[in-house]
Amino acid sequence: LAQAPSAFSTGIDRNNTLHRAAMTEPAEKKARTEGYALNVNAAVDKEWEAKSFREIAAAPVEAMQGIGPKGKEQLEKFKIMTVRDLADWKYFKVAQAIAILAPKETAGERHAETQLNINKAMDKAHETKSLTEILALPPSALQGLADWTDAALGELGITSISKLAEYKYAHWAQSICTLADYEAADFSSK
Repeated sequence: LAQAPSAFSTGIDRNNTLHRAAMTEPAEKKARTEGYALNVNAAVDKEWEAKSFREIAAAPVEAMQGIGPKGKEQLEKFKIMTVRDLADWKYFKVAQAIAILAPKETAGERHAETQLNINKAMDKAHETKSLTEILALPPSALQGLADWTDAALGELGITSISKLAEYKYAHWAQSICTLADYEAADFSSK
């Protein structure tokens, strides 16, 4: 009776064949990370330190170093679940814009025909105030934030529109998301 040839009798070494096949397949391109010093370790929790900006932007908000369960709970009340949600939070953006422009305001020198207003951002009672006056108001003076939000934001140390503009976690989130748009996943230069 004839026997089926074995790997040994045919001179074929199964391991060697597999090894040669593996050698002919292109190796996965590994990102060049050596030599880079850039990091945001002091802004994110330890488990996020080796992640990309894009991964951090999509991460839960508590990936930010210093946002614990209490902070997460308060931010969830404003539908802020991810780092990107915090970066895009419209109330932070409005407060930030007011804070940036307030020092450029000249007290008592508004031209009679000026059309400037931020009525779509402010509750009616505060529409005629100066940017500087607005900064001192509680966050609920922003249109869309109810009175209960002052207590919730107070838990985060945000007691005024000025404090909202200074919220460091929103600044970090905004910076991470901005830089994510300039990140090359393959480390290529453009």
